[in-house]
Amino acid sequence: MFGLSFLSPLFLIGAAAAAVPIAIHLFYRRAEPVIEFAAMRYLRQAPVEQSRRRRLRELLLLALRVAALTLLACAFARPYVSGSAAGLNGAATIVLVDTSASVSGPGQFDRARERATDVIRQAPPTHAVAALSFGPATDVIASLSQDRAGALAAVTRLKQGAGATRYNAALQRAAEEFGGRSGRIVVVTDLQESGWDAVDGGVPENVSVEVEAIDGPATNLAVTSLRIEGGDAVAVVQNYSPRPAAEQVLFAVDDRRLGAVAVTLQPGGNAEARLSLGSLESGALSASIGDREGYLADNVRYAVVDPESAISVLALTASGRPSESLYLERALTVVDGAGGFRFKAVSASGFSSLDSRALADVDVIAVLGTRGLEQRGRERLVEFARSGRGLLLTAGPDVEPAVLKQALSGVVSTSWRARNATPLAFTPDDARHPVFRPFGGAGTLGNVSFTRAALIEPPASAKVIARYSDGTPALVEERTDRGRVLVFGSDLNYGWNDFPLQPAFLPFVHEALRYLASPQNARADYVVGELAGSAGLTPGVVNVGAAGRRVAVNVDAREADPRRMTVDAFQSGISRLHASALQEARAAASQQEDQQSLWRYGLLLMVISLAAEGLLGRRLG
Repeated sequence: MFGLSFLSPLFLIGAAAAAVPIAIHLFYRRAEPVIEFAAMRYLRQAPVEQSRRRRLRELLLLALRVAALTLLACAFARPYVSGSAAGLNGAATIVLVDTSASVSGPGQFDRARERATDVIRQAPPTHAVAALSFGPATDVIASLSQDRAGALAAVTRLKQGAGATRYNAALQRAAEEFGGRSGRIVVVTDLQESGWDAVDGGVPENVSVEVEAIDGPATNLAVTSLRIEGGDAVAVVQNYSPRPAAEQVLFAVDDRRLGAVAVTLQPGGNAEARLSLGSLESGALSASIGDREGYLADNVRYAVVDPESAISVLALTASGRPSESLYLERALTVVDGAGGFRFKAVSASGFSSLDSRALADVDVIAVLGTRGLEQRGRERLVEFARSGRGLLLTAGPDVEPAVLKQALSGVVSTSWRARNATPLAFTPDDARHPVFRPFGGAGTLGNVSFTRAALIEPPASAKVIARYSDGTPALVEERTDRGRVLVFGSDLNYGWNDFPLQPAFLPFVHEALRYLASPQNARADYVVGELAGSAGLTPGVVNVGAAGRRVAVNVDAREADPRRMTVDAFQSGISRLHASALQEARAAASQQEDQQSLWRYGLLLMVISLAAEGLLGRRLG
């Protein structure tokens, strides 16, 4: 279906100016008076124009003037021809059922299915109905139709999932199902607080969104991390409860029990359970708890013990003294062998003398100092970044930002400068980023205190993944052609902050370096929904790739937090989606109008009308 639309329809008000020549024409239109005089014979000898022909010319002149003014108004209104598929007749009700890990509390998912079936039964008789399930992905379980029995059966067969909540993607997918209809989307959910991600799409204004809230558990215990340190399995258990708790952490390999470790948890706190793996060299490791009051999906976590090459990290320091990389080295040497790190520190001047063969097996360079970095060393740094390997740039006292800006020009655009700052805290801007996966949100990162922090100035292409409490960037990711760069706005050696003394330092450093090395080293840990196919939808250890490499799939730690948003807060997110849809529609209309440029033809016709009006006016005169 095609139709004429206008990008700036308010200019059409200007078409009212066409009434001016019409009014003038009517005002001067009057009957000629009859005057009798004697010299009629002289008048008969003068040429007399036929009044009917003159009236026709005057009307044509009026039409040309009116057309010129109307065309001018239309040209300013920016017309374009919009073409779209014809919308379907009738309204619709679409129910979105949350199947994420945060609806795995006792009886919670059963209540969600019951509420969804009630919505379908109570939908207006004239509405078509559809049912969709959502977690990290959105699936259509009953297409839009008048078949309510089919939709009810599909909801009844729906199974509990273990993925993360993604409201934005689910609402956009539901909006696509309307196909031009109007109607409503009913979201059956527990209002998981972490469910809103970045708004990059929209929901049309003629589609309303309602919420059917499902109550969840007020408390929860979750295994939020499982790692291997120096031959030990270490599990972190988080207590999302206002009261203390005691729990047993059961460790197993390939479903064979290794042992159990008791932990005591303070209100809102966490605790580590550590068990020696002995001579174990490979296997699928799991750590589980028996929490029956909270979410069931986060009671177990998996890791792979299979041998793999350790990540090689080279620290670039000012003088090469061990104290300049002391805390980073200690954080990395607690994990060796499978899934561990190999660490080496070198002075900036010594780095300049290294050849490319010495850097061949290095996965990540951590820049902690640049004093003495000569031109040859700067060239080596550029070659390393362009090879697709990782760079960790710190803005500490021994790093000269001007030196790095000159050395990495054309490769890294992020820069920073010194500033005076009051004590700051540190929080993720993107808590779903792999660097912050072990924390389940801000976690213990909020306890870090920064006495000094650089002011990072990232380019538009970079991504801010953490911020200081004053809103300025604290951790920025920038992509090179084949690799990754992380810029941290302070130091990692207890100079400008107490980060190395905090429990969060070790997992932060581990995950940041693993993330930087991941383009070169295959990941061994994923969250539900990250791996393609059905294997990535269930927590556990699965085989991937042609070689059958084993990887762990786990529940997103953010789903373990039982805090829920209010309905008003959810509707605020819907308002952003409506605004985003309106903005997208305007951008599409602007692009369509720009391609067609019908206003040019309008102006051309206006000029032609004015020219014709001028010629005709002179003849009448």
